[in-house]
Amino acid sequence: MKLIVKPIRLLILSIALTLSGQVLAECSDWDSKQKADAGSKAFLGDDTEIFQPAVVLKRHHPGYQKEVASYAKAGGRFYTMFFIIDINCKAFFIKRAGPR
Repeated sequence: MKLIVKPIRLLILSIALTLSGQVLAECSDWDSKQKADAGSKAFLGDDTEIFQPAVVLKRHHPGYQKEVASYAKAGGRFYTMFFIIDINCKAFFIKRAGPR
């Protein structure tokens, strides 16, 4: 009886580990960049123009979060906006560098 129980437990454990990675899937790089650019436009106003594509700077593996830099131009000045993007693709503003 004990010989049957052990393989079943191992099978259940392996299935659970396989599915847990899919449940906590992080936001894709493309979506993260789009959210950061949208956050820059919302923060700086309607006349904001994205002059360079956003860049994913860091991936925080324990929390599946990403740090993304967005490059925006508003009112003739250039800004670098930094955001944390969580696993649900929500952007959280960290800081702004600029104007230059």
